[in-house]
Amino acid sequence: MAAADSGKRSFESGESDQTSIFPPPSAAFTGYRPFPAVMNLHSNFSGVVNALKSLKLCGATEDDFLYLVEAHYGFTPRGPLNFGPGYYLRNGTSLKSPILAATGDEYPMPPFIQLFRPKTAVKLPPLDQEKNPRDMVTEVVRSTKSKEHGVAFGFEIEVGVKRMMREAFEWRKVGGASSSSSSNNSGQAQGHADTGTRYTLYRLAPGHASRPLSQAGPSRSTSSAALPPVDETKVQIVADVVFGNVLNWKHPFTLELKGDGLTGELGERWALMVVMTTLCLCFLRQGGKTNKTTVGAAQKLHSK
Repeated sequence: MAAADSGKRSFESGESDQTSIFPPPSAAFTGYRPFPAVMNLHSNFSGVVNALKSLKLCGATEDDFLYLVEAHYGFTPRGPLNFGPGYYLRNGTSLKSPILAATGDEYPMPPFIQLFRPKTAVKLPPLDQEKNPRDMVTEVVRSTKSKEHGVAFGFEIEVGVKRMMREAFEWRKVGGASSSSSSNNSGQAQGHADTGTRYTLYRLAPGHASRPLSQAGPSRSTSSAALPPVDETKVQIVADVVFGNVLNWKHPFTLELKGDGLTGELGERWALMVVMTTLCLCFLRQGGKTNKTTVGAAQKLHSK
C-alpha cells in the first residue's frame, strides 16, 4: 500500500541484500517494498560500474535505499526495451535483482534515425498474478501541448485494491517549484525548491473508469485513443515531483504522494506507475523532450 509507513514491510535495513535479489513471488508484481509518501532519486557511488549504470530510489533520506534504477542505453537488446534507451526499475537494490518495470523508448531493432515520438512506453508486470511477471504489459505516456496546461503527460492505469478500475491521470508542468508544498514529510523537496522544475499529477476523473478493463489489453503501445474529456472542477492532485537541474545526477528529483495517493486506496499498481512515469519524465527531460516546442512539433508530426 502506498502509505506513509516508512516504506517497510518486513525488511529491515540491516538485512542481507539476498532478500532484495530474490523477492517473494507476490512481490514480483508490485515490488518487494511498498512506496512511501516521499521518494528521492540519488546517484549511486557504491562503485565505478554502479555509478555509470545506476541510480538509487530512496525514501525520505538517502539511507532508506528502496530500489535500484538502472540506466539502459540501448546499445544491446537486453531487457524489455530491447534497443530503446530508458530506465529499468530493479526489484531490489542490486543489478542482480529482477527487472520489475521499465520506461523509455521501445525498439525491437536498432534504429537508424530516432525521431521523438509523443508516446513513451512504460512496461509493467501483468495484472494476472497467475502469469509470468516477465510477460509485461505496455502502458503509454502521451506528451501533449495545450493552451490550457502548457506541456502535459497523460496516462491510464488500474487503480484500487480489491476492486480495480482503469482511470486517467496527467502530469502537468507548472510555473516553478517555489509553490511546492513546504510541509512535506521530510523537507527533502526544499533542495530543489528555488531552482527546480515542478510537475503536478492530476487524477482526471476520480471514481470513473476511463475505459473498461476488458478493453485495456496486454499492450497499449499501439492504441491511438486519447484521454477522455476532463471536468476541471473534479480533478484531484495526487502527487508532486520537483526536478533539479537536468545535469544534476547527484539528486535528480523528489517525488511526493498527496491526497488519495497517501491513503493507499489507489493501490500498489498505481504507486508503481507513478514512480515509473516520474522516471519517464526524467528520461524525457534528459533528452530535451519536455519543452513546448519539441512536444508541439512531435504532436503535429504524428497527428496524421
